[in-house]
Amino acid sequence: MTSSITQYQKIIVAVDFSESSKNVVTRALDITHQNNASIILLHVVEYLSPLSFGDDIIPSPDWLVFEEQLVEQAKKSLQALAEEMGLGDASRVVLSGSASDVIVETARQHKAHLIVLGAHGRLGLQRLLGSTASSVIRHAPCDVLAVRLPQ
Repeated sequence: MTSSITQYQKIIVAVDFSESSKNVVTRALDITHQNNASIILLHVVEYLSPLSFGDDIIPSPDWLVFEEQLVEQAKKSLQALAEEMGLGDASRVVLSGSASDVIVETARQHKAHLIVLGAHGRLGLQRLLGSTASSVIRHAPCDVLAVRLPQ
């Protein structure tokens, strides 16, 4: 009897710049070395407009400038994290939107074999409302490794 083990050749690593992000990257690096895979570091800027009415968001010029600043700062932070973790040559992607939607769509676009992200393992109301990790797990086009993070 032979078993087929999935070879992860392209790995999306979603980070939020918390101290725990380093744990997520470290776990992804272990898998990368085992599979000779490439890593794409991903950060999603989630920003809600202060001018929203129900389901309609009315972006103001100030809001658009502020979002651009957040994206630019995230790019710098992602580069610094990559260099700190020895991944200076890794692909880096910074996008804005809903974190879970962007992570899933990025995995689809890049034909990723694995998504690695952090999960806090919350219970109760927070779990009922859903988390980024649980949403990604439900909708991902590939395997997902949710690295349990300290509370």
